[in-house]
Amino acid sequence: MSHSIEQLIAIDLGNGTTSYIAGAGEIRGSFASLVAPAQSNQGLGGGFTRESFKTKFGSFYIGDDCREDGAAPRSTDSSYYSSESIKVLFLKVLKEVGQKNPIIVTGLPTEFFKLRRNEFASDLKKWAIEEGYQPASVNVLPQYVGPWFDPELLDPEGKVIDPRVVMEGKLGIIDIGQGTTDAGQFVDGKVSSDDKLRWGESSGVSDIHKKLFTQLKQVDALNTILPAKSRLPKDFSLDAQTTEYTMDTWLRKGFIPWRGSRIDIDPISLPARQEFADDVVVRCINTVWGKTDFMAGMVVAGGGAIVLGRKLLQTYINTVIYMAKDPENSIVRGYHRFYVTQNFKEQARMKVAQRG
Repeated sequence: MSHSIEQLIAIDLGNGTTSYIAGAGEIRGSFASLVAPAQSNQGLGGGFTRESFKTKFGSFYIGDDCREDGAAPRSTDSSYYSSESIKVLFLKVLKEVGQKNPIIVTGLPTEFFKLRRNEFASDLKKWAIEEGYQPASVNVLPQYVGPWFDPELLDPEGKVIDPRVVMEGKLGIIDIGQGTTDAGQFVDGKVSSDDKLRWGESSGVSDIHKKLFTQLKQVDALNTILPAKSRLPKDFSLDAQTTEYTMDTWLRKGFIPWRGSRIDIDPISLPARQEFADDVVVRCINTVWGKTDFMAGMVVAGGGAIVLGRKLLQTYINTVIYMAKDPENSIVRGYHRFYVTQNFKEQARMKVAQRG
């Protein structure tokens, strides 16, 4: 049976954000990978109720609404990929796209890929069928492959790179997600298959959130390691509603709201970000390459690329860094482009021509 590009759904089921691109790229979306059971009695005098996502096994709140309302911090180990949370997030994507016979393209972190690939694909297919979908196929890729295919990678000057750039020489990939960090390598456009050139562990941006959250609860100690001009007010203290998820919000916005004003979070978070880089980024580079001096470039992706920042990353990576403006979406864009170029190149051209 022939397949069409309309069936394609590329999904990045990340620990921090779930994102998807469907069809020829005209359908896109993302939401925080947070899930909490829906409360049936919520409402203001019966006149206002929050919208919940209904499945055959329950109703759930999804996304930022859960950030400070019922979504507990969770493990970032392999159990996430068979959990109810990821099942709900996956089904939410299928519902939003509305394709009854989807071609599903997704991925797994390097750490879990070999052991969990077949099981994960089987689970996704089963979950879809249980909710009334009939997947045409389920394709699970190594997560680090996605960023290499991202068509929106930028050079250090902020210009979109020529696609041929990543086809020449030895290119590394470091993907720093919410709960995992992955690395891999391409040489002259071909993925390096040696297991020694692939690496991953369950460390990610959530470690920075935890560290920063702890530091902000100990203001005096934090102030001793900050420059005088960046120190927090002596009477600064967190309120009862502040959580590790709040750290994510503040880091993304770039400031801490404080008594009607804003405190720049960049210098305050630098010790936590630097500690993570000294540990995880250094271990990643040492394990896969030893040093980066002789590489043609490094593709950096994931939400952690934004949190760490290009300036800090350049102190550890001694080659050209290629990074999208929104590196947290590099993986899903790469999954989508990979499958299109392998299977639907002509259909994609026709779609673009019709839109243009």
